[in-house]
Amino acid sequence: MTLHTGSKTAAVCEGCGKAVAVWVSNDGTASPIGQRRGCSCGSNSLRLLGDGPSQTA
Repeated sequence: MTLHTGSKTAAVCEGCGKAVAVWVSNDGTASPIGQRRGCSCGSNSLRLLGDGPSQTA
Protein backbone atom coordinates (compact mmCIF):
# COMPACT_ATOMS: atom_id res chain seq x y z
CA MET A 1 0.00 0.00 0.00
CA THR A 2 1.36 3.41 -0.98
CA LEU A 3 0.86 6.29 1.42
CA HIS A 4 0.34 9.70 -0.16
CA THR A 5 1.21 13.03 1.36
CA GLY A 6 -0.16 16.22 -0.10
CA SER A 7 -3.66 16.83 -1.37
CA LYS A 8 -6.22 15.59 -3.88
CA THR A 9 -7.43 17.85 -6.67
CA ALA A 10 -8.66 17.73 -10.25
CA ALA A 11 -6.62 18.08 -13.41
CA VAL A 12 -7.23 18.00 -17.16
CA CYS A 13 -5.20 15.86 -19.53
CA GLU A 14 -3.61 18.12 -22.13
CA GLY A 15 -3.63 15.22 -24.61
CA CYS A 16 -7.31 14.34 -24.65
CA GLY A 17 -9.06 16.87 -22.38
CA LYS A 18 -10.27 14.23 -19.91
CA ALA A 19 -10.71 15.36 -16.29
CA VAL A 20 -8.82 13.20 -13.81
CA ALA A 21 -8.42 13.13 -10.04
CA VAL A 22 -4.81 13.57 -8.95
CA TRP A 23 -2.66 13.56 -5.84
CA VAL A 24 -0.45 16.65 -5.62
CA SER A 25 2.58 15.92 -3.46
CA ASN A 26 4.28 18.46 -1.26
CA ASP A 27 6.89 19.05 -3.99
CA GLY A 28 4.13 19.90 -6.53
CA THR A 29 4.23 16.66 -8.52
CA ALA A 30 0.80 15.54 -9.77
CA SER A 31 0.02 11.81 -9.95
CA PRO A 32 -3.29 10.48 -11.31
CA ILE A 33 -5.34 8.49 -8.80
CA GLY A 34 -5.96 4.95 -10.06
CA GLN A 35 -3.41 5.16 -12.90
CA ARG A 36 0.21 4.14 -12.69
CA ARG A 37 1.40 6.85 -15.08
CA GLY A 38 -0.37 9.71 -16.79
CA CYS A 39 -3.77 9.56 -18.43
CA SER A 40 -5.37 6.46 -19.93
CA CYS A 41 -4.85 8.06 -23.39
CA GLY A 42 -1.08 7.77 -22.87
CA SER A 43 -0.34 11.45 -22.24
CA ASN A 44 1.74 12.41 -19.21
CA SER A 45 0.87 16.11 -19.36
CA LEU A 46 -1.74 17.27 -16.85
CA ARG A 47 -2.99 20.79 -16.16
CA LEU A 48 -4.17 21.28 -12.60
CA LEU A 49 -7.51 23.02 -12.27
CA GLY A 50 -7.11 26.20 -10.29
CA ASP A 51 -4.24 28.67 -9.98
CA GLY A 52 -1.29 26.29 -10.22
CA PRO A 53 1.09 25.88 -13.18
CA SER A 54 0.96 22.83 -15.48
CA GLN A 55 2.39 19.66 -13.97
CA THR A 56 3.73 16.50 -15.55
CA ALA A 57 2.56 13.23 -14.02
